[in-house]
Amino acid sequence: MMRFARLGGMAGLAWLLAACAQFRDSDTRLTENHLFTAGFKIMEANTPERQGMLNGLAPETLTRVPRPEAVYYIYADPDICSCLYVGRETEFDKLQALLRERQDSDRRMVARELEQDQRLGWGPGGPWGNWGAGGNNAGRPDWDPH
Repeated sequence: MMRFARLGGMAGLAWLLAACAQFRDSDTRLTENHLFTAGFKIMEANTPERQGMLNGLAPETLTRVPRPEAVYYIYADPDICSCLYVGRETEFDKLQALLRERQDSDRRMVARELEQDQRLGWGPGGPWGNWGAGGNNAGRPDWDPH
């Protein structure tokens, strides 16, 4: 019996790790889509120099690299594409603008949804009131006598 419980726990852990990896991959792809849209160039790590940069930079992080001729911004992706996204100040500024626009869009969407919910009579507990988040603490609505 203990063996089955241990196997079930291991299967659950494996599922959780796979789900986390999938979310991380989708976040990475979204970030890389933003980088590409902002004009960052994709460079495969197909030379020893690029491979060294890929391994030497923090993965999935935008790193500022000052050079005598210009400042570069490099995003290393060792897992999905084994590549580097490289941009300069212009591309970095476009990326910042894209991210601000996305954040503003997300805020507007949430505000619209809250406004619509309020207009339809949906509060934090729904149109039926508080379902145990306070009041009687029994998981029943406040109007339930039992």
